[in-house]
Amino acid sequence: MKLIQERLRAKNVRLEDFQAVNALLISRGFLSRDDGVRHRALYMVAQRCSDEIQDVLTFVYGATLFHDSSTAHFRLQPFGARDIGLPDIGEEMEIRRELKGSVLKDFTAALLTLRLLYDEYAVERKIGPGGRVGVRVTEFIAAMKVNFKVDLPAADFHRKAIFMKLKKHGVADFNLEDLKDEDAVISIRPEISSLVYDSAVRAAVAVIRESDRNSDNEADVAGGSADDRGEMEAIR
Repeated sequence: MKLIQERLRAKNVRLEDFQAVNALLISRGFLSRDDGVRHRALYMVAQRCSDEIQDVLTFVYGATLFHDSSTAHFRLQPFGARDIGLPDIGEEMEIRRELKGSVLKDFTAALLTLRLLYDEYAVERKIGPGGRVGVRVTEFIAAMKVNFKVDLPAADFHRKAIFMKLKKHGVADFNLEDLKDEDAVISIRPEISSLVYDSAVRAAVAVIRESDRNSDNEADVAGGSADDRGEMEAIR
């Protein structure tokens, strides 16, 4: 730790600011320049001492610090590589406490849905200020149902827990109370790409396509059976 302090002094970084950045990353897992004056100041600190932050987080937590300068944010990627490209539900204690049972599946589906919607709007060049995409709650819910056959939980506190977790991870902004209105808008942040990897999106799309093919095959079999019955009736 003494060596870290010496490196911070050489970079003119106050120890308390360094500690504040680490505390925020550990508690929230996310630091964006766009989240207010205080966060902007901490982001600038993190830029100056990212190597020292990485060293501490790696030594103490075995975590990786990701920095995307294009969207001006840092993200803590805990517990080694996340090959599937989604938060590791099994290792994040807070998610395990707040989102139990089948709600975990809804949270994952919500994350993937937001990423799919973001990519769709990006392809159509419907990107707003700050690289954000605005979608109505109705559109978000419909996309979850169509793509993953999942609806938001009926229990209001479970819904709120999912939305607050999405907000905490820095993938979307919204007014929680407004979300009761189906015409309310969810602002999807470009930072979602550093949480939900392209590999996760490809895997999700593959599952969706496979499900669609299976549905089509079942429909063809059912239709063929009906046609066969019709032919037999005609022969008789």
